[in-house]
Amino acid sequence: MKSTLFPGILFSLAGALSASAANIAWVSFHSGDNAPTAAAVTAGFTKAPDIGYTNLLAANGHTVTRIVQSGTPNAALLNSFDLIIVGRSVASGSFQGAGATAWNALTAPTIMMSGYTLRASRAGFTTGETMPDTFIPTDAIVDTIRLTVNNPAHPVFAGVSLDGSNTTVNAFASEVTFGTNVQAGISVNNNPLAGSGTLLARVGTAGDPAVNGPVIAEWLAGATMANTPASVLGGHRLVFLSGSRERGITSEAAGIFDLTADGTRMLLNAVDYMAVPEPTTFTLGVLGAACLLRRRRH
Repeated sequence: MKSTLFPGILFSLAGALSASAANIAWVSFHSGDNAPTAAAVTAGFTKAPDIGYTNLLAANGHTVTRIVQSGTPNAALLNSFDLIIVGRSVASGSFQGAGATAWNALTAPTIMMSGYTLRASRAGFTTGETMPDTFIPTDAIVDTIRLTVNNPAHPVFAGVSLDGSNTTVNAFASEVTFGTNVQAGISVNNNPLAGSGTLLARVGTAGDPAVNGPVIAEWLAGATMANTPASVLGGHRLVFLSGSRERGITSEAAGIFDLTADGTRMLLNAVDYMAVPEPTTFTLGVLGAACLLRRRRH
């Protein structure tokens, strides 16, 4: 008699390991979606400038908890989440020196969205300090960027159309405006990746100030970064640059949502990819037992 135990166990485990709903810590200047900082309120914001991201995550079934950015992160709290996302609306100085060591040591998978936090003088994901912004906000054109993808098979790019050069057919991100003020684009730290990082996608729009700069890249736990003193990553890291740079307003208003439909798809793919828990010893044991049982019954 054919056993149905093995496929049943696999189905249950697959569901448990690929559940899309994640418990996410969103790291930002702003303590709540409806609680922008005093500087942002003075600039005219009534909601957190980066609310577009937290709204998107919540609308897709994720539980989002805002954590105010700091150079002394609460490791016990942050490591309890399925995923940490360090948004664009943060102070890069919180990721410098002892702050860099503390953030890099976190074991929870983490997505980094601010290029300024990646510099060698900050968390050390790159070897230098160069920081061009995408777009030219002083011209009359609503600028967009496309990405050139190094690994089209990576889960981040599932469902995204690429041309023959592996450049996205559609735009990844677009200029945004606050009031009448056009904001600067994505700040790209375009120096070489440190710590054996893997480049996944770069700015692919010819003539853009940040052309060929890395936008999406990945690091494994245990990588040694380029900050001083050098620190080691305690968990999986993905850089996914997104969010405007402030122009004509407070720096605490950086990080306004700038993704297009395809950029949004990539971000949601990235969240699902990063938030999937690694197999535990128990899980691997159950899979092994199921395989052994299946062999004995056939």
